[in-house]
Amino acid sequence: MKDSSEPILASDLQQTHGTQNTAEQTMERLIFSLSELEHLGQTLISGYGNFNHSSKTYLRITLGTLQVTRGVILRYHTTGQNLDVIASTPEQVFAPIPIESEEVAGLLQHAVIENISPPTVLKEFFIRSAELVEAVDIRLWVPLKIQDEFLGIIGLGRFLGRETLEEWEKELLTTLAHQISIAIAYSQMVEGIQSEKFRLFMLAESAPQICQLLQPEDAAEQVVLQAVSFLDANAGALMLTSPEQQELELRYAFPETLVETAAAQYNGNQLIIPCGEEVPVAQDATSVDMLKSVVNDGLPGHCLPEFDTLFGGKNLMAVPIPGREGDILGVLVVGDKEERGGRIAPFTDEDVVLLDSFAKQAGVAIENAHLHQEALEARQLQAEMEEARKIQVNLIPDNLPDIPGYEVAGHYEPRGPVGGDYYDCISLPTGRWGLAIADVSGKGMQAALLMATLRAGLISELSRVQNGTSEDTGKETRPSTMYAELAEMAMTLNSLLYASGTEEKYATFFYSHLNPETDVLTTLNAGHNPPLLIRKDGTSKWLGEEVGGIPLGMFPNDMVSSIAEYEAEHIELVSGDVVVYYTDGVTETVNVEDEYYDEDRLFEASKACKNDSAEAIREHLHDAVMKFQGEADQFDDLTLLILKKK
Repeated sequence: MKDSSEPILASDLQQTHGTQNTAEQTMERLIFSLSELEHLGQTLISGYGNFNHSSKTYLRITLGTLQVTRGVILRYHTTGQNLDVIASTPEQVFAPIPIESEEVAGLLQHAVIENISPPTVLKEFFIRSAELVEAVDIRLWVPLKIQDEFLGIIGLGRFLGRETLEEWEKELLTTLAHQISIAIAYSQMVEGIQSEKFRLFMLAESAPQICQLLQPEDAAEQVVLQAVSFLDANAGALMLTSPEQQELELRYAFPETLVETAAAQYNGNQLIIPCGEEVPVAQDATSVDMLKSVVNDGLPGHCLPEFDTLFGGKNLMAVPIPGREGDILGVLVVGDKEERGGRIAPFTDEDVVLLDSFAKQAGVAIENAHLHQEALEARQLQAEMEEARKIQVNLIPDNLPDIPGYEVAGHYEPRGPVGGDYYDCISLPTGRWGLAIADVSGKGMQAALLMATLRAGLISELSRVQNGTSEDTGKETRPSTMYAELAEMAMTLNSLLYASGTEEKYATFFYSHLNPETDVLTTLNAGHNPPLLIRKDGTSKWLGEEVGGIPLGMFPNDMVSSIAEYEAEHIELVSGDVVVYYTDGVTETVNVEDEYYDEDRLFEASKACKNDSAEAIREHLHDAVMKFQGEADQFDDLTLLILKKK
């Protein structure tokens, strides 16, 4: 300190005056900087901007206030575990800089870090930042943070007129860094709120849209596309469960190549995953294990790319799709969430909540679409059943004809709207008669069409058969000739039904050729229940029990001979003889005690009423079966055809 008696030199006055000017300039810069910071803060708070847009201004204010030539602001992304350069002087594009969690912890422990002497934990980070350090000539690093939350870093280059910052400048820098940190945090909060508001708005908008889709395929497609959109994902898939088979089946995937990838990875042709067994899901669980777990446990699941063996290595998240009854309808999968800049980021807890909420809406949409489809199918089935009923009504005779010397009565009672039984009494041109009874497997339109095919084939064949007479004399031919003609007819009908039906469709068939003049009844049995012959004297016989063949349409003709050839037999009827034709709906009627009516009861009931008229016998047998059935449900179609010799 100079003595007061010493003269004041001009240089001293200039220095003092310069210091005052520097202080005044610094104050002016500081006031201007604070004014700009306040303006920027108001802009952010008003919602008219975000930090990325304002970052260049924040950097300019910082550099101008501290008289620094170059600098950079880096923003931290937690999902990507990297730092992005969002503002730099000079302006230049830099690649994101990866940063480890322990390096983040190291940065949080310091207010200011000099580039020439970084802490040991940060040396690798500074090596990865070498390109940025060289381009900006960074001398000083200032972490941006609020309490223990790391937000980014400011890097400062060369200082004007000095090698380092003074202590008061470092304090000012700390204040500026705190303001920038607040701006980043507020901007993140606003961005998060806006993003969630938008996603919730989209979620609310999507609900009525997808619930209006009435085709299951359309609903599945829109559910996947909406989920991909909500989560900013690159891929998505919908898999639905099949409760009967305990399987999970892929219904729709985006993009379409995902289907090919999944099928190739799993089984090469289709994507069906058994999901009934319990699956313990570990950290290294595959996507298949994860999906099974989501179905079994009803909880969201995750699968990392290195363990995805199904969708080609993606960061997957899946949630269950609940049904109205609390069951799991399937699984909604999204993959590879993409952030700005194309980075693939992990799914957050908020993403899980959003997708889980959307999956509940998706469940309603999927069930609505399936219920609509079921209603359409039910209406279609009802229409088909009505058509089948009309076909069947036309096949069953309203009234049976009068056969000279005989009585005929019939009864047909289908179990449902459309049955599979058939009987007929056909007048032949030569005065002979054909009596037929059949039972077509199954019910509905297919059974009705097969029955119509059988009747059309039978009428066609009967017009060809000689009807038991010689073309030259008109006299009765030998039985062997008639047998051969009926056997040939059976083979023709077998071929016709085999070509017209499927493996499960066939018909048991019994045909009787009656000559009223000779009272000869020639019969052929194709796998049908043997009719019962009750003689006037009380003796009986089951017709076609030992002679006959297999049901029609079950096997091709070239296999019939190796199984059971069609053979006919004949009997002569006398006055008072009764033939009872029936289908298995009679003998297999079940009562409440699970007992069958069986052939023995049919025999006893037929014997008891053999002296009655054909119509009275029909009524007696029907009443006996109904009494035996009691309160039990009808087992099958019930058909009776009674032939009695007067």
